[in-house]
Amino acid sequence: KMKVTVSKFCLLMASSLSCNVNAFSTISSNSKSNRSSSTRRATATVDEVSSSASTTTVADVVSKNPMFEYLKFDKSPQYDVLEKAKEYIRCQSDASMSNTEMDESWYAEDYVLRGPVIGPIVRKDLAADQSGLGIRQAFPKVKIDSFGYSIDPENPYRCFYFQRWRGVNSGDMDNYGTVYPATGNEMETPVSTFSVVFNPEGKIVYEQVGAVVDRLEGNTQGKAAIFGMLHTAGLKIPASPGDKVFAFIQRAGHVAGGLGRSWSRKADIPKWWTSKSKGADETEQY
Repeated sequence: KMKVTVSKFCLLMASSLSCNVNAFSTISSNSKSNRSSSTRRATATVDEVSSSASTTTVADVVSKNPMFEYLKFDKSPQYDVLEKAKEYIRCQSDASMSNTEMDESWYAEDYVLRGPVIGPIVRKDLAADQSGLGIRQAFPKVKIDSFGYSIDPENPYRCFYFQRWRGVNSGDMDNYGTVYPATGNEMETPVSTFSVVFNPEGKIVYEQVGAVVDRLEGNTQGKAAIFGMLHTAGLKIPASPGDKVFAFIQRAGHVAGGLGRSWSRKADIPKWWTSKSKGADETEQY
């Protein structure tokens, strides 16, 4: 029974926030002259901030995490990164709707994927995991709605975007030997943020997936992407970043073997990836 439990929990793909804080302040004065003086000072301050912002460039910002500084490369892509990201997502959506493999020519040899509780994982392990999970047979067609494309103002090689996934669990899911009969249930995941970083040659070197924006949306209990599909098919995974129990289960799954990988072996991870955090581990402090 324990082995079945481990097989249900150890190797899954991408799922899971952000909050906005608005500050308001009001300044009042009893005299007309004081109001005028305050207005002049406020105007001068706004002008100073605007001037400072307008002169800030990508070269002025150094990322605290050295990996993300490395991913800026020469900071001067010779192609339209936003349009290239849109083209990539169109290919991804087409592959999902037609239930076909993604074109591997999109990815750099030193590609890494990281999600909230998955990764760092390289392409060969990612492809093997997706096959073992049985999700393509369980969801023959998945409609991926993508929107809100935006280039990172601190890294012109990185494009952020949002996605919402929809599909029907119309096929059985053979999850590493454990078969989950088709539920016929419709899936709607919450909107999540994704991003891709291209290298100067136009290949994807880093892909970040499945960071949920609003966990209350959809019908997958706040789970996005692959985790939302697994949830709809009956495999409900209570995993979140920093979850020590799930991190232990992931490591146990690696020791047991034959159940895919939540992250790639150290020897297979490219040297530019320096984070020691794996799977559901806590994020290290830089």
